[in-house]
Amino acid sequence: MGAFYQKISLTLLNLKIKNKLLIIYLLATVIPVLLAGLYLNYAIRTVVIENALDEAESNIDKIETRLHTMLSRVTSISDSIYLDRDMYTLLKSEYKSSLQVYHAYNRYPVFDNYLTYYDEIDNIQFYMTKDMITDSHFIHANEEIAESSWYLQAQDNRGKIAWIYKEEEWTNNRTLTLTRAVYDNQNNFLGVLCIYVSSDKLKEISSGELHDVIITIDNKTVIYHQNDAIIGQLASKLTRENGMPKVVQSNYVLDKTYQGQEVKVTVHQFKPTKALYNHIQIASIVPVETLMKKPNQIFIRGFAVTLGALIVSIVAYRFFIRSFNKRIVTLKQAMFKVAKGRFNIGKQMVGKDEIGEVYDELYQTTQSIQQLIEEVYVHKIKEERWRRKQKESDFKMLASQINPHFLYNTLEMIRMKAIMNKDREVAAIIQKLSKMMRTALKSTNHQIPLKEEVELIRTYLEIQSLRFGDHLRYQINTDVELDRLFIFPLLLQPIVENAIIHGIEPKEGTAEIKVSITTSDQLLQIEVSDNGVGMSKERLRTVLNWLSQEDEKNEGKRIGVKNVHQRIQLYYGASYGMQIYSDVSQGTIVIIKLPAEQLTQKL
Repeated sequence: MGAFYQKISLTLLNLKIKNKLLIIYLLATVIPVLLAGLYLNYAIRTVVIENALDEAESNIDKIETRLHTMLSRVTSISDSIYLDRDMYTLLKSEYKSSLQVYHAYNRYPVFDNYLTYYDEIDNIQFYMTKDMITDSHFIHANEEIAESSWYLQAQDNRGKIAWIYKEEEWTNNRTLTLTRAVYDNQNNFLGVLCIYVSSDKLKEISSGELHDVIITIDNKTVIYHQNDAIIGQLASKLTRENGMPKVVQSNYVLDKTYQGQEVKVTVHQFKPTKALYNHIQIASIVPVETLMKKPNQIFIRGFAVTLGALIVSIVAYRFFIRSFNKRIVTLKQAMFKVAKGRFNIGKQMVGKDEIGEVYDELYQTTQSIQQLIEEVYVHKIKEERWRRKQKESDFKMLASQINPHFLYNTLEMIRMKAIMNKDREVAAIIQKLSKMMRTALKSTNHQIPLKEEVELIRTYLEIQSLRFGDHLRYQINTDVELDRLFIFPLLLQPIVENAIIHGIEPKEGTAEIKVSITTSDQLLQIEVSDNGVGMSKERLRTVLNWLSQEDEKNEGKRIGVKNVHQRIQLYYGASYGMQIYSDVSQGTIVIIKLPAEQLTQKL
């Protein structure tokens, strides 16, 4: 034994380190993982099978509860009828004519009432010994009926309840039926009460089940199955091995062959309330192939997980063996990222050899480059802030200016009105002009309610309307709450003023300006349109190019329109701003788009 051990030890010592590590890997990783995977898969299959049977058990419990409740309700109805003195009077009274019998039937609505209020019942019939006219509820028990086995058995039961599978007399439908002999106070036999359970209600109770459900009475007759052709057959014909064995306990599970398949049969049995000897059996038939489908899927998944774990362990093994090569690859990848402009490499590499030193030098280089980029970026931010302040300065300068052309014409109009009319209209004009000048001169770079800006352009258009008379008409339409939105001042007035100067003044005849404010898709859209002289396509292209440029030296008085566009893009982003559409002799449309969500709070 010692020599053998020595030989094994010597063999292991002579192996290369790579092979030694491989043996350790197999003993410590591969074999344990395979054994653990097989055990876990077996355990999972067992649990899933148990869960499937528990689910079938639970479904049968539900069916049993519903069926027991329904049969108990039918039993209660039979008790009420059994104790009904009116029925005794009906059966024992003597009638001189058939008409009196019909009247007696009509005066006894109990059976019809039960049929109306309880959908569990298909029909109620009383087979009476007395020879009276037969209708749908009261039937004379002739010689054939009186000698039938179910009728004789009901008599033998002496008023006890029995359940049978019976054919209904009028419709010939066969269904589960409660039978009960009825006696008067002197213990005279009056007949047999039959209450027929609704077949549709039986189907409703068992509907929605994934597997076949069979309900039998006394282990003999099938009273429910999803296949109507099977209802009424003997249970022994459905399965091999003499069908369903006699029940020796309430609940059990057995293996059977059903329709050529191996199945698991879960059977429940219960005794209906007050039944003399009957038992109801409920069986759920689950094909083994179907039952094992999910466990097999789990087994495959478990095998895949186990295989994946082995693959991961193999990758880890190769990683350990080839660690040196991996460090070279890591350095190469880091250099590739730096070459592509991505400087987020790891801070250091494990190991302080030459490869580690080169990696450290590369890391220091990336840090220097990132620092330089950050310095350039900070400088760019400062420059952008300066440009923004410059724009705000231009805006303040714009707010402090009043168009001399407009002021001249307004004052001239006031003078002429004062000479010609000598009325209060002059005071109104002066008031509007003063209001507008005050609003313009007090404007800052802080946001104001959109309502104030709309009032400003309304005042401006009222003054221009007085100036142009019937030559100018205007509309301001909005479907938004103006006092809940905030914009920077003088965003709209320059656009309207530009429409007056360049579109309306040169036009002959009646001119019109429309201002529409709407919201859609989280955008606030302000549209200023006129039917003035418009612009040619070449001129429109020039204006649009000018709007996208930053140089304002060559535009003079048009700085207001461009300032509006640049201020919008500066504060809200390049996705927003102005759009201009124009045709010669058709007019011009200016659309301002702003982010509605950013306008609900004042900056």
